[in-house]
Amino acid sequence: MSHYILDGDEPKCTNAVSWRRWYESADRVVARTRISPDIVVSTVFVGLDLGCDPDRPLLFETEVMEVGIASIDARRERYPTWLEAERGHAKIVSEYRGA
Repeated sequence: MSHYILDGDEPKCTNAVSWRRWYESADRVVARTRISPDIVVSTVFVGLDLGCDPDRPLLFETEVMEVGIASIDARRERYPTWLEAERGHAKIVSEYRGA
């Protein structure tokens, strides 16, 4: 499994030891938006490839957390870049706000 850290907004491949050290104190949040008291949309840098294409690793994830919905059943979207993660987050927030 490939490990990544952020250099600014850019993912950089690294080894597992460096990743773990970085991960423990890094600010990985791309965006977090409270839609209502019961719904939060959170987008973070995961630092592990969540996809299947080694040429386009999916390193960012948006999760919609809803009261009463188990995490395993939550809506999730994944992205390869910080910019795509920002855009994906905004799109989901817009959908949930009915805009």
